[in-house]
Amino acid sequence: MRHARFRVISVWKYLLSLLITLTAITAPTPAFAADASVEARGTVFDDKNGNGIRDRDEPGLAGISVTDGAVWAKTGKDGGYSLRIDPRRRETDLVQVVSPDGYTPVLREDSVPRYFRALTEGATRQDNIDFAMVPDKHAADPREAWLMLSDTETDNRSDAAAAASRAQWTGQVEAMARNREGTVAIATGDLTVTDYTAPERRQGSYDILRAGLTKGRFGRPFYPVMGNHDAGGTGTASGYSASMELYRRNLGPEWYSFDRNGRHIVVLEDNYDTTGLAPQLQWLREDLRRHATGKQVFVFAHRSLFTKWGAGQAIQPTIDELARYDVRMFASGHNQQSEFRRGAFPRSVEVNNMGATYGIDGARPGYKVLDFAGITDDRATPANEDTGYVSGVHRQFFVHDRTALVSPAPESAHRSGASIPVDLYVEDAGRTPASAQVLVRDDRGGEVWRADLRFGSTDAAPGWVNCYTPPGGRAEACPPVRANAATAHGSILFLQPGTYRVEAIATDTAGGKWPVLTSTFRVLPVGSPPAAGADWPRQGGAESGGSTAASDPGAVLDQRWSANTGEHFALNGAAVVGDMVIVSSQAFASPYNQVLAYHRDTGKQLWRTYLDGDAESFPTVQGGQVYLTTGVGRVYALNSRTGVVDWQTIDDEHRTGETVRRYGRAGGPVSVFDLPDQHRAVAVYQAYDQIVCRDAGTGARLGGGFAAPAGWGEFHSAAVRGTDTKTAYLHSGSSQSLIAMDLTTCTSRYSVDTAGGLFSHSSPALTEGGRQLVTMTGDGLSGHDPRDGRALWHAEIPGSACEPGPPPITSPAVRGQLVYVASIDGKVRAFDTSASNPAEPLWATEIGYLPGTGPLDDPARVAAGCTAAPNAPAMHALTTETVVYVGTWDGRLVVLDRRTGKQLNQYDFGGAVASAMSVTGDWLFVLTTDGTVHALAARR
Repeated sequence: MRHARFRVISVWKYLLSLLITLTAITAPTPAFAADASVEARGTVFDDKNGNGIRDRDEPGLAGISVTDGAVWAKTGKDGGYSLRIDPRRRETDLVQVVSPDGYTPVLREDSVPRYFRALTEGATRQDNIDFAMVPDKHAADPREAWLMLSDTETDNRSDAAAAASRAQWTGQVEAMARNREGTVAIATGDLTVTDYTAPERRQGSYDILRAGLTKGRFGRPFYPVMGNHDAGGTGTASGYSASMELYRRNLGPEWYSFDRNGRHIVVLEDNYDTTGLAPQLQWLREDLRRHATGKQVFVFAHRSLFTKWGAGQAIQPTIDELARYDVRMFASGHNQQSEFRRGAFPRSVEVNNMGATYGIDGARPGYKVLDFAGITDDRATPANEDTGYVSGVHRQFFVHDRTALVSPAPESAHRSGASIPVDLYVEDAGRTPASAQVLVRDDRGGEVWRADLRFGSTDAAPGWVNCYTPPGGRAEACPPVRANAATAHGSILFLQPGTYRVEAIATDTAGGKWPVLTSTFRVLPVGSPPAAGADWPRQGGAESGGSTAASDPGAVLDQRWSANTGEHFALNGAAVVGDMVIVSSQAFASPYNQVLAYHRDTGKQLWRTYLDGDAESFPTVQGGQVYLTTGVGRVYALNSRTGVVDWQTIDDEHRTGETVRRYGRAGGPVSVFDLPDQHRAVAVYQAYDQIVCRDAGTGARLGGGFAAPAGWGEFHSAAVRGTDTKTAYLHSGSSQSLIAMDLTTCTSRYSVDTAGGLFSHSSPALTEGGRQLVTMTGDGLSGHDPRDGRALWHAEIPGSACEPGPPPITSPAVRGQLVYVASIDGKVRAFDTSASNPAEPLWATEIGYLPGTGPLDDPARVAAGCTAAPNAPAMHALTTETVVYVGTWDGRLVVLDRRTGKQLNQYDFGGAVASAMSVTGDWLFVLTTDGTVHALAARR
């Protein structure tokens, strides 16, 4: 490489160039022959009226960088520039501008900003390559909210795929267009399915993407990022440059940057082919030198820095360069998971966005509304408000004006002298609820209670708070306590016995109203409190994993209290030990994953502890400690009374200077078993492709350990144990295999294939006496011989219909020799493992949909080809002596008669019941995706 020099012939030409303010290239540039170069000339101007054309009163903008991704120029006083590029670098030559703070490049019809211009092939000098910069108050606001989405994967591999993709994507754009908070958007790669498409059909994938943005009237800047599925050319050439071609023709350069909100934004290409990393790094060094000093930096790419696949270690020099600046966010897609955690750089977050088409963590596809308040200092105050992290709100696609008056529920009963929880749930893929007016009248019509509730806020006392503290470091500032944005909460402190009517109306941030919600409820005289019962300390309740309760709250339940974590429950759960209910709460749109403890009888929050990494599983409580793993490979043991970290470990963490790469992947339960002969307890969990054992008391890694399939990278299986205290059974990642292991040596006894898959998140369960080991995976329900894993019988169970996500396949419930399965085809089935034909159901009950919540009520899904979807996906069966409880994807708790399968009751929570439930005494604890703990008790 050599330094570029002014291309001048004489001194007078040099002086003339200064007078007309054409600025020469100043950065290190590739060498190329003068006769092979192309000169681009133009102006960057203040497009005051936003028409994309330079009018007389619109001045040029000085000091603005222009580049082709390799060489650089800067505009002079009149906004003019001259840039000489090598046309052999790419098939389509693009010149791009680094748009300045407070401006947005004029938008194309499809909402993509015109920050790049294509040059005409073969012309050695091209004039009027101009860039129109539109003044934008949002672009100057450091608190501007951004929409972030990923992996839209518009698909033109066939005509049928194109029709479905076109309808779905347009519907998603229409939903985001309804959102009033985000005024700019960025999509972090795999926007199309180009690489898997025949060359002659590839352009069609981009046509679907762009047409959806236009037809859906997105109406705000849409910045693209290149993903691995976007790679692909016309089929006439090969190599790195050719693979960029169609993306460049449609969406612009594969790496670029701009200033916005007082920050510098960098977009990188970091996919499988590492050919581009070296020239990209050279460009990045100059870009950061010019634009990033003294600013916060956001980086968007397709592949996470916390994965060893793709670019892997080859991207470390890029990380080293970024580490010289104040990077606050590295955001990506690809993993199809909602992950939000502390990042590779100090004070940064690492964000993986769930795909807009599908995900692997048991949740609906969605997008994020990013919030920068936590990293924005208010210069009008003496305090420094830049103390937190980038945060946000997670929004779900395919949710349309879903409302529920959760409490007081219709026909519910509450006790005089006890407060009555008031809970509203309102969610839409685009509209944002702001407030709700709630009015309660007695049976004579008199007003007895009124409140104006705010969505996303809470006045609940937080109890003892353990702020996140890195190992060996100082505690961070705790974030403000918040509630989930889809929920509004209140409390009626006292009502006399009688019958009451409640009315609630919710208003969105634009002033629009949802229909009035009403219910009638009763207040009864003071009665006996709900009875306590046996502990439920782990996923599945007992070590056998059967989700069967010794007590029986029955079919008629009332909500006694609720609590909201401010985040989400996906595949989590509530451990109940003594008078404590302990939950882990996953944060889909902030780094504030937490474990929280509540008083069983009152819901008073006892403590909360902030963790590093995604809290994705059911906590285990044993021996006074709370155990769980997080998505970055951390394992935690917390004191169950205080939430203080007793010990923690992390797998596969790599530090270079002040940066860190966390390649560890866990997130599943930690199963703890006492080993009396060894005078200790062993903690078992999966760390990516290994089963690991640790001393439960100290965290020390024990000998043994063995390989296990990682599957799709989700680990939700608990280990279970029967009468043989030395043997435990568990699924590997994504329920791919069934493993028997020796707990005393941490070695594998056998492993058999159980045909799990993308959405299998189950654990095995043992029948009474350990006669059979029952599994439920993507392949259906099976009974196995515990001695060798051999399948004894198998029942095929269909998948879901027209439901994106996909919804999770969860564990069976076992009572005696009977098995109960809530499946994603929307049926609940009972089987007798001791019958002559165990695969024949004893009964099967369809659970249907709540009115207005099914796929056939969604025009986009109908247009995408959905013709039949009779039942909401069901999950997480739990059985008592008389009933079977199941959760549903459309937000219900459904209660069935255990003997006949007849539906006895249902309760509408609004948010999906995607976490396992727990029972103790008269209590049933249900967690919903809106981050709410619902404490229900038997009506005695």
